[in-house]
Amino acid sequence: MKRPFALGDLVAFQTTTGRASQGIVIHKIMEKRQPTIFLIECEDRRRAFRFETELNLVAAAESDDASVHLSRFESPLASPAFATVGADD
Repeated sequence: MKRPFALGDLVAFQTTTGRASQGIVIHKIMEKRQPTIFLIECEDRRRAFRFETELNLVAAAESDDASVHLSRFESPLASPAFATVGADD
């Protein structure tokens, strides 16, 4: 079954204080015995974990390749780094 939210989707949710907020889905946690949990980052860089039942889709990601939207979340060691020839430890 395809989940209603994908990485890069803009979603709306309520904060713990009851305020309406929007953010981009940056991570998805799927477990067998509970609904899918999403990590959402707001424009002001705050992050929140929410169950899929607490989210409303505002705008779908423009492409299926989430790495285009989430490139700033890649670690600097995503590609292997090698020392130059003759470099000392």
